[in-house]
Amino acid sequence: MRKWNLIDKHYKLYIIFISLFLIILSFIFGFYLGKKNPIKIIKRDDYFFIKEFSNFISYSQCLEDLILFSIFYDVNNGFYIDIGANDPNEISVTKNLYKRGWYGINIEPLPDKYKALVKFRKRDINLQIGAGRKKENRTFYLSGKGSTLQKKKNLASIKIEVDTMLSICKKYAPKNEIIQFCKIDVEGGEKDVLLGYDFENYRPKVFCIESTLPSTNIPCHDLWENILLKNDYSFVYQYKINRYYIDNRIKGLRERFFLAEKSVEIYKKIKH
Repeated sequence: MRKWNLIDKHYKLYIIFISLFLIILSFIFGFYLGKKNPIKIIKRDDYFFIKEFSNFISYSQCLEDLILFSIFYDVNNGFYIDIGANDPNEISVTKNLYKRGWYGINIEPLPDKYKALVKFRKRDINLQIGAGRKKENRTFYLSGKGSTLQKKKNLASIKIEVDTMLSICKKYAPKNEIIQFCKIDVEGGEKDVLLGYDFENYRPKVFCIESTLPSTNIPCHDLWENILLKNDYSFVYQYKINRYYIDNRIKGLRERFFLAEKSVEIYKKIKH
């Protein structure tokens, strides 16, 4: 009887050992597959996308809100900075996020757009200023529904106060609040905005930046991209006119862009 108990005990230990070995092996194998195809790590499948995005309404110009939702799907009360916010409802990158409980800083120099932001974005910090490399007053030219810093004939103009993002964040960014993302759409002024940024104390996880010359499809990211790269950001994704950059200090962001790319593909199929 004692001999049998001893054998039984050894048998149980053997089973436990084999089970632990298989668990460790499956973890290693799953990690390896995940590195080759990061989408598999994230527990989302086509059914989820079809269900989630069949009722999704994109308010942005180039599906920026869909891409950002895919990256931050598990963040319910995030904080953003929208430089060149424009209208709070039409062609808005942040409207969907605002509806989900997010809030942030909207920087918009145009008087009518600013008034609309004040009306519809009560939780947001709305500023009728421009962002640049130094504090100054600059002339903005009214072009269609937007504005540009490029001087053009027969365009109305307004004088707008410009401040650096360093100064703006010091004044208005809540302490201990993580900046999830920053969008920059300033019609050719991207370099000036980035030169006025404080990358040590106010680091968005993700930058979404318009990367073509105003009213064209001509790439211009070579004029300012090195500023981001020198500050430990990496280019990770491009969709239409926008380029997306991630903070290299934050783990797991790159994998989420595989999810974003997949969401765009499926959303386009659903809507067409």
